[in-house]
Amino acid sequence: MSEAVLLLRRVRERSSEGATGARRKRSRRRRFYPEHRVYRARSSFLDLSEEQVLRRYRLDKAAIAGLCSELGSDLESLTGRSHALPVAVKVTSALTFLASGSFQTATRDTTGISQSAMSNCLAQFLEALQRRAARYITFPVPGPTAGHAEGRFPGVLGLLGSMHVALRAPSENELAYRNVRNYHSMNMQVVCDSHGTIINVVAKYPGSCPNAAVLENSALARLLDGARLDGLWLLGDRSYPLKTWLMTPILFPCSPGEEKYNAMHQEALSVLKQTCTLLKMRFRCLDKSSGSLQYTPQKVCQIFLACCILHNIALSRRMPLDLAEGEELVEGSDADPELPVQTPFVQISSEARAVRARIVQRFRESLT
Repeated sequence: MSEAVLLLRRVRERSSEGATGARRKRSRRRRFYPEHRVYRARSSFLDLSEEQVLRRYRLDKAAIAGLCSELGSDLESLTGRSHALPVAVKVTSALTFLASGSFQTATRDTTGISQSAMSNCLAQFLEALQRRAARYITFPVPGPTAGHAEGRFPGVLGLLGSMHVALRAPSENELAYRNVRNYHSMNMQVVCDSHGTIINVVAKYPGSCPNAAVLENSALARLLDGARLDGLWLLGDRSYPLKTWLMTPILFPCSPGEEKYNAMHQEALSVLKQTCTLLKMRFRCLDKSSGSLQYTPQKVCQIFLACCILHNIALSRRMPLDLAEGEELVEGSDADPELPVQTPFVQISSEARAVRARIVQRFRESLT
């Protein structure tokens, strides 16, 4: 037998061996599904008492049913599988994670859901809720009747502040997310009304971005700069610059009128601080004590926006915050006591000073 024939035979034998090995590898990759698979029973929020539902999901049964109906078109499975996740399971799974901040708690409370399925449920829920944000978070149109007359500080259109939500160190621009307390966060701008309803959210800036810069680059600032507000303004702390539409505290009060102005300003702004505290207590995923969110900055912003929407839903339905054992709600605590206030170094317009001086004069006259 010639050497050419022997060489050809060896090549064929090696190729057949390689094909056999590839078939074996492919067969090992295939998952084996038994003919009759056994699925674990999934729990339903309807089987729980109203108190259990409030404690676990932070919403009542009627609100959860409303969310399932509203988000159903986005959350319904497109597959024809008989055991696809129902909309109610996806909604309650996402709510459990937002309320507890733990995937393990969510997968345990929603029987039959793996952690990977939980992650998909959360992503779908956040995207569906984000598309409907304008229905639940609406800034009042500036006008003669936009401000409220409650409290003793006149013409308050809204209460402006910020919350820092901790997240894992991003792989890109890590230093930009490190705030003044040396942990990574997103700086979320929040505006609420006198009842604690959130009316504006800016969730896209890293933790190192000062509050004044977040406001300056927001659509809210552009709206109010172009509006003609007659006796209406936002209230903000010392981290924001004084504007004709934004009243801030007087740094060094030197008269009874200025001291009363600061006292009334602090009293009115305490509603925002209580709102931020309530938001963190209702949705533990936002609280740094529960650990940093292990997501990208974009996903963390989606989570925060969803929590604000759900907070407004709970507030509109006057749902009590049913805390689990060991949890406490500290009334009037600071929105973020770990972060010091950074006073912006900006030039204040004489018009803004004149507006604040007129308010101080009104307080001075009330003392006489």
